[in-house]
Amino acid sequence: MIKETHIENIHRRLLDRIEILGAISSSSECLTRVFLSKEMDIASRLIQSWMKTAGLVSNIDPFQNVVGSWPSNTARAPSIHIGSHYDTVVDAGKYDGALGVLLSIAAIELLQAEGYTPNRHINALAFCDEEGVRYQTTFLGSSLLCGTFDPTTLEKIDSNGIDMRSTLKARGFDSDGIAKTAPIIQKDDVFLEAHIEQGPVLEANGHALGIVTGIAAQSRIGITVTGKAGHAGTTPHELRNDALTCAAEMVLAVERFAAERPAVKATVGKLDVSPNSSNAIPGKVYFSIDFRAAHLRRLKALKIELLEEIESIAKRRSIKIDKQTFQETSHADCDPEIRKLLSRAVAANASAASELFSGAGHDAMKVAETCRIGMLFVRCRDGLSHHPDEFVESSDILVALRTLADMIKQVDQNAFPDS
Repeated sequence: MIKETHIENIHRRLLDRIEILGAISSSSECLTRVFLSKEMDIASRLIQSWMKTAGLVSNIDPFQNVVGSWPSNTARAPSIHIGSHYDTVVDAGKYDGALGVLLSIAAIELLQAEGYTPNRHINALAFCDEEGVRYQTTFLGSSLLCGTFDPTTLEKIDSNGIDMRSTLKARGFDSDGIAKTAPIIQKDDVFLEAHIEQGPVLEANGHALGIVTGIAAQSRIGITVTGKAGHAGTTPHELRNDALTCAAEMVLAVERFAAERPAVKATVGKLDVSPNSSNAIPGKVYFSIDFRAAHLRRLKALKIELLEEIESIAKRRSIKIDKQTFQETSHADCDPEIRKLLSRAVAANASAASELFSGAGHDAMKVAETCRIGMLFVRCRDGLSHHPDEFVESSDILVALRTLADMIKQVDQNAFPDS
């Protein structure tokens, strides 16, 4: 039996690491840490050092994924993978993704302190890009480790007009070789992810933990609205082709579309205006749509309806539009057998838990295309996420730590036919 002082030390170290990682940012004003940046380099090396401190054999791949393997002469395949992402949105909170990464390392430390000997190879994973901020393409890290990375993604460009292939080349890596990287996650493996809920249900229910049943399908769409720039003081309103007023009507149509269909979430989160001058009629506007539904088939059908409505606005205003889908990810179901095992772990450490369907996307949904998944949610204050005030109570983190360690044991001992 592990001593409580050992658990307290691991817990305290975990809390310290959250603060340290949360201070690594490209901005002194807020937390922003994006794919293939120097801040990710710093964070990846730090995570690797923590993995090594935990006794793991660790490496960082060219994409900045960090992998820590529990060395063993007796463990065998299939493997168990645990982890989350450590990139952030712009002006982020310090728990989204990072908590899952650090809980994974700490859970292994807890099992080692307990003297546990795993039957399976166990890997702690820190994925490099779940948010998709830089290239508007999510799950880059998990897709690479699953062997499902799309090489055409290398041609994507960032806001500075630099494509991913050139960025990797500047960092000294062969992009063609990266696309052929041997996958770590195999079809017979199991992946476990712990993550903050990013919603208010657990707090409302008075539960520290939630067991995820599935994850919603999602799509990211870019709309470019092209009108005609002109002088704000001399061009009559009836002769204008104002791209911004057209885009504004479209943005409101997106809001209305989702409001009329409660099962759908549609959000315009990015808006770029050109020439972006106070005395000029906007000639071009780009905006994004984040579109989500419970199932991929439903998502695709509703997306057609939404885009038809946007096209009708453009036609009525004699404005040209260009539509591009940057990403479309299927819904994911958490494996029923793994969910039962997670329920056992939760029951041993928490008085009660909620079962939740996730409207937020997670690396687990990409991994689910390859192997079985299970997911644990941790309560966050006011359900707030993607915000600097994001917060998780220390006591909830401790419960999550104990539960994740038990989850690993439950899966290790019961999830494989030959165990």
